[in-house]
Amino acid sequence: MRAVLTAALVALMVTRLATQVPAFDAVSVKGNTTGETRTRFENPPGRFTAVNVPLRFLIRQAYRVPESRIFGGPSWIAVDRFDIAATAPPQTTSDQNRQMLRALLADRFALITHTETRELPTYVLRVVRGERLGPGLRRSDTDCTGQGSRMLNGRVQCGILVSQAPGSASLRGGGTSIADIARMLGDFLDRPLVDETGLAGVFDFELQFTADRSAVPGAVVPGGLAASSSPDEVPSIFTALQEQLGLKLEPSRGLVDVLVVDRAERPASN
Repeated sequence: MRAVLTAALVALMVTRLATQVPAFDAVSVKGNTTGETRTRFENPPGRFTAVNVPLRFLIRQAYRVPESRIFGGPSWIAVDRFDIAATAPPQTTSDQNRQMLRALLADRFALITHTETRELPTYVLRVVRGERLGPGLRRSDTDCTGQGSRMLNGRVQCGILVSQAPGSASLRGGGTSIADIARMLGDFLDRPLVDETGLAGVFDFELQFTADRSAVPGAVVPGGLAASSSPDEVPSIFTALQEQLGLKLEPSRGLVDVLVVDRAERPASN
């Protein structure tokens, strides 16, 4: 009888360890009161660095949800800035890194969220002409699903790289799905984006457009344009998607999954 109970306890412990949420090995969280507008965010496998970012931005990264799908929470989550540094084993995947970030936010910011479905104004992303793609969107031989960002000879081989100047933005990606591209585009729109392209597989792409919203806190000054560009050279995101990727945005309305912040507390610095 004792042997049976011991075996059962061992099995229970193994199950708990297998389902335990991974956590960073070391974490430093500090408030940033420098008044700087520049930010830095790096999340390769095994490492996490965020400099001068608000909690709302961290929530976007942890839950892979664009700004327009986040609701609730105290006003300071979009205003107060923080510096965070954390480490993990080098073999940690990007998905595990996001799980670790969620655990970090729950532990240090007492973050509690839930998801729900709401009817909201949306944009729908569709292909302009059948299966014909634009010159900036190409099918890729490299599938980067579940991997971190990677550069090769100055080219984005995996993931999506965001570059921003006042009033303009460019996205470059490699081995990424249309769903991930749509998720990133959603950060530049004032309403949720729904992918109805029907495009499967992975893609390499390049896109440049004017931007009044920012995927990175403080990176864009609305109404301005990049110093090296003129209004004729940098199209709106609507025009850029059609001309460069062969995709289009159409206004609509529908049911959308959103993330609601139920609770958040300012952390104690360490």
